[in-house]
This record gives sequence, C-alpha cells and structure tokens, in this order.
Amino acid sequence: MSRAAALAEQIEGAIVKGEIPHGSRLGTKDELRRRYFVAYGTLNEALRILQQRGYVTSRTGPGGGLFASLPSASLRLSHLILGFREGGTMADCAAVRHALEASIAVDAARSRSRADVDALEEIVEAMAGHIDDPTEYLRYNWMLHRRIAQCCKNRILGNLYCTLLDASEAELTAVAADRDFAREVKRNLAVHREIVAAIADGSAARARRAAERHEGFFSERPRGSRAALRRHRR
Repeated sequence: MSRAAALAEQIEGAIVKGEIPHGSRLGTKDELRRRYFVAYGTLNEALRILQQRGYVTSRTGPGGGLFASLPSASLRLSHLILGFREGGTMADCAAVRHALEASIAVDAARSRSRADVDALEEIVEAMAGHIDDPTEYLRYNWMLHRRIAQCCKNRILGNLYCTLLDASEAELTAVAADRDFAREVKRNLAVHREIVAAIADGSAARARRAAERHEGFFSERPRGSRAALRRHRR
C-alpha cells in the first residue's frame, strides 16, 4: 500500500469511528501536512482518494476548507471496487468473487431462461474446443462465469460479481500454462459442464453442489503449488 493510500485509510477510519466527527473541519492542506508528517504530493493523493470515496468535501470562500463527511450507502457501493487499485490485489478480487460463486449459481438456476441455457452451453463447448490453448480457454472460462452472473435475477449480486471479474481481467497482460494445466484442464472442463447442466436443470441444490465442487477444484491444491493458469499482472 502506498503512503498516500495508507494515509487515506487512516483518515477514513477516524471518520468512520467518529474520532473525526462528520462535518468537522479538517484544516488546511498545510495544517494536515504538518499533522501527518507527509509531503504535499502524498497529502494531495490521499485527499483525492478520500474525496472520491466521499469521506472529505471541499468548501470555498470564508470558513471554507476541507471537511469530514460520511458518504451515502449508494456512494460507498459505487466505489466498492476502488480498493482493488488502491491497495487490493488480483488475489483479493478472486477471493471475494469465489465466495459469491455458490450464490451466483443458485440464483442463475432459479432465474435462467432457455436463451440463457443455450448461451451457456455454447460457451462451455467453446471452452472444450480450446483445451490446448490456455489463453483462449481462460477467456471462454471467464466469459462463461460472466454469462452465468448475467442470468441472476438479483442484479446487485450479478453486477458485483461481474465488476470483480472485470477488475481481475483488466490486470491481465498474458496467460501461460504451467506444468499442471494439461493434466487438469479436462477435469476443470468437467466441473464447468456440471455447473451449466445444473443451471439448465433449474435445481438450486444441484447448482450449489456444482459451485462447491468448482471451489474444491482450486482449494484442494497443495500449498505452494502453482495455479493451472498463471496470471501475469501489469
């Protein structure tokens, strides 16, 4: 985490806890720089982050300056993914996304249309056609998960999942197979076929089991082993 991001977290935490009351004047930039012992560049970046999140507002004119604020729930939700670029990692995004898999699969099983099922079956067949091409296999893999999320009636759930997936995908510059890919890709494909079959069946229980098997495919790897698809970040 950068010094600016850490300072933003410190000030945000103080506002959330009430240590800095909502509406109170934080002071001038010079006062804040001396209080937190940071350079102007660091302070300006921290304030940019806080203003973007809605925790600091700026007022001009007599009595103006920087003031503490508590953003609305809708604003906090709209900036949920900001944490990825300000201190989170691709692994953080993946962890939250995987935690939503079962809920996504269950909602999709309950809400899918015939057109949804046709689209999912077409994508999983495209995955099957690219088991020798890690880059294309991953592209269709994520396309499948995005399309499953789009089946959901709960649009907050579906949109949150897609946002996390988009954030991870945006960080990719290349994909390369490791030594486990060729051995495990067929089993990975079978797991995804079962998810699609469960959604097509419309069974929430079957969809949950399929999603849990999908999670188990990753969690059963020995500690320290590399992922079947190694992700290269910018």
